[in-house]
Amino acid sequence: MAAADASTRSTVLVVEDQDDTACLLRFILERAGHSVTHVADGKTAWELIVSTTPPDLVLIEVMLPCVTGLALLRVIRTTPEWQWIPVILVSAHTHPETMSEAIDLGATEYLKMPFSAERLLKSVNLFLS
Repeated sequence: MAAADASTRSTVLVVEDQDDTACLLRFILERAGHSVTHVADGKTAWELIVSTTPPDLVLIEVMLPCVTGLALLRVIRTTPEWQWIPVILVSAHTHPETMSEAIDLGATEYLKMPFSAERLLKSVNLFLS
């Protein structure tokens, strides 16, 4: 798939603390033409949420240092400029209670790891269209 023109690229915030996973997500998304900003912990993501213009989509790992992905989801859903942004939670953490809480808090989708690049892009493209 060819990269999109820089003026029409969707912006994605990736919040992931594992370097290898973050690199893989960035590679998949950038190869599909998206512009990616990556932060490695919940505290830094929280600071972005309350101080910057929102991206087109947010991809968050549930288990993060400092502030959890669920706590970030709460912040996103209560920050007026960010509240309608699609949020995809990704995690190997698949306890039914966590998944249920994510949906209750307003997660757009919850992807269980491992997942294929095709599955990730299908979800991202669905919510960006």
